[in-house]
Amino acid sequence: MAFGMMRPLLLVSALGLPLLGQAATTGDIRVQLSAQRYTVLSSEIAGKVTDIAVKEGEHFKQGDTLVTFDCTVLREKLNYSNAAENAARKKLAIADRLDKLNSISLSDVDQARSSVSMAQAESGVNRAMLQRCVIKAPFSGRVTETKVKRWESVPEGKELLAIYDDSAFELEMIVPSRWLVWLRQGSAFQVVLDETGLSYPAEISRLSSAIDPVSQSVKVFGRITQSTAGLLPGMSGVAQIVPPDVGSVSP
Repeated sequence: MAFGMMRPLLLVSALGLPLLGQAATTGDIRVQLSAQRYTVLSSEIAGKVTDIAVKEGEHFKQGDTLVTFDCTVLREKLNYSNAAENAARKKLAIADRLDKLNSISLSDVDQARSSVSMAQAESGVNRAMLQRCVIKAPFSGRVTETKVKRWESVPEGKELLAIYDDSAFELEMIVPSRWLVWLRQGSAFQVVLDETGLSYPAEISRLSSAIDPVSQSVKVFGRITQSTAGLLPGMSGVAQIVPPDVGSVSP
């Protein structure tokens, strides 16, 4: 069998799902818990990290400052461009007064206006760059990994923190494609997580748009419908999905 044909079978095995011929008639399927929102924050500028406000495992709120860079140079650039913008505005004011007295050419007035526009644009760029000196949390959640150290000089694009939203989790599982006869979005089931030993009510939230032709399986996603406090991404367990007719899913 070609390697490309083996990949779906390997994926099913890795998730702990029996192959099609071994599927349990009870509807028990291995399931993995993942965060709906997960991202790795990266540096938008090259610079020195002066502060990391959160450690691995700690919680944070949306909008909290997570990482701060030394932006002395960028701050001075903004001060310089602001001063240049003020100077350009003063020159334009003088040019406008002279224009009313017919003591200046129209081209000189246009040049003064252009100088103000250019200075405004430069100040805007420097202001935007300065805002990148602070990395703020895009959502509330927890830190899974810190990838840099304080006082470390990093290049643009360097990965800084891996974070996730701990308020919304998703269940991922692979089921026999024949179950699509009765499995629907909103179908209720129970999931028992290995790490907690507890059972949680859940429901199917969405179905994959394609069936794997080799394993005759389909990826299915669900969500826990009660509080997910204390749960962590990466937890796994068994989804107990009861079909309307157990015999219809027999191998």
